[in-house]
Amino acid sequence: MIQVKNLHSAVSCAAMATLGDMYVHLQRAMDSEVEGTARVLLHKASEANTFIRQGANCALGHMVQSCTPTRVMNALLVGGLSHRNAAVRSCTAQHLERLAEVMGLSRLLSGKKDLTDRFLIAVSKLAVDPAQEVKWDVPPASWSQYLEKRGHQWRLCSNLGQIRSEERARILEGGHLKG
Repeated sequence: MIQVKNLHSAVSCAAMATLGDMYVHLQRAMDSEVEGTARVLLHKASEANTFIRQGANCALGHMVQSCTPTRVMNALLVGGLSHRNAAVRSCTAQHLERLAEVMGLSRLLSGKKDLTDRFLIAVSKLAVDPAQEVKWDVPPASWSQYLEKRGHQWRLCSNLGQIRSEERARILEGGHLKG
């Protein structure tokens, strides 16, 4: 992880590729390292060099695919959701979207372990982010149909900006969703 921070771009890229390979081959054995490495990789996603950003995105993609989804979600939310840099928040949104695909709709919105609340709060924050590249154009229409069938009072649309303003304020303050 130290070499990922290296100022020499070739060393940093090689370290990120190695970290990605470790995620692929060690899978859940890397769970204990997810939060620390995600924070470093998300920081690298804000670099000016395109190939460094691509290396960080690739390693984060391997992390999303290979590690425990709840740990990955926690690492992404802690490391990137409230980051100052829009590129980091955009990278976080991209990988949260991929994580949602990996986890599956029924598990993600099951309401267990505060998973649903944390995910919906994160999506709401990303949807109203002031930076245009961060705004997240998901969840798809099928999610709102799923929520309606489950009896949730929250209806997600392709643009979450339609949530009532008082509810949006409560979400952005870190409140919990009713379900």
